[in-house]
Amino acid sequence: MRPSQSIPDHIRILVLDGVEYWIEWERLLPGCSFFLKTVMPAAQVQRHLRPAEEHLRIDLKAQQRHEMGFYGVRVWRIA
Repeated sequence: MRPSQSIPDHIRILVLDGVEYWIEWERLLPGCSFFLKTVMPAAQVQRHLRPAEEHLRIDLKAQQRHEMGFYGVRVWRIA
């Protein structure tokens, strides 16, 4: 990720099924992850993340999960 870049709202705010998720991309270091409570399939979430991957020049991996009683998708920054 480029260190001093300004992140536009269309990258910062991820909208899945009408629900807005504020993502702190600056804090997402390689190997770190975040969880999104959503019923959307991981492959579809991955498609929504593609603009952020391209803009920030990072690689993300989304995987379907059930954590602490919630169904959702965990997203890892892999590079």
